[in-house]
Amino acid sequence: MKNFKSIKDIPKNIPVFPLNNCLLLPKGCLKLNIFEPRYLNMTNDAISNNRLIGMIQPGSNSEFYNVGCVGKIIHFTETADDKYIIELKGICRYNIINHKIVGRGYIEAEVKYTNFIQDLALEKININKKKFLDTLKLYFIKQNINTDWETIKKAPLSLLIRSIAQACPFSSEEKQMLLETHDINKLATNMISLFEINSAGDTNNIN
Repeated sequence: MKNFKSIKDIPKNIPVFPLNNCLLLPKGCLKLNIFEPRYLNMTNDAISNNRLIGMIQPGSNSEFYNVGCVGKIIHFTETADDKYIIELKGICRYNIINHKIVGRGYIEAEVKYTNFIQDLALEKININKKKFLDTLKLYFIKQNINTDWETIKKAPLSLLIRSIAQACPFSSEEKQMLLETHDINKLATNMISLFEINSAGDTNNIN
């Protein structure tokens, strides 16, 4: 995958895939099942171009939330019924400037990355892993989520934080809050707060 060293390297016009309750974080990975004709067109066009797709959540009071994350297709499989299973690797968050529906039916947006330069920088994690895991364990118990704790304990903390943020059954609003969090340390702190809050709430199933 191309290493984007500067936001100047990332195209300012990208196809956008609005998907509710779906979170792609910078440096995170997301698998998607593509089956609608317009998004099959979008995927075909992305594969034949730079493989970039911007993820965004539909907003409650507007057409979209203003912040999304652009990812690159790092793996794709075309199924027997001409659909796609793709995997995106998150690159950088963006703000939408404007958008339009193109002739092939999907949305193309003009975006800017200037508020998220830190997404391309090296990161230093200052989170207490034990505290993160302790609150995560309580949350999983409350949500009736079974997992392999030995594997989780061995996972790199950066990978664990992003994977858990994307997979946990948080609300759309909570996921958007996590997406808009400044950096991975604040992200982990916000996740600990969500674990503590949701541990006292109703149970859900993990995606």
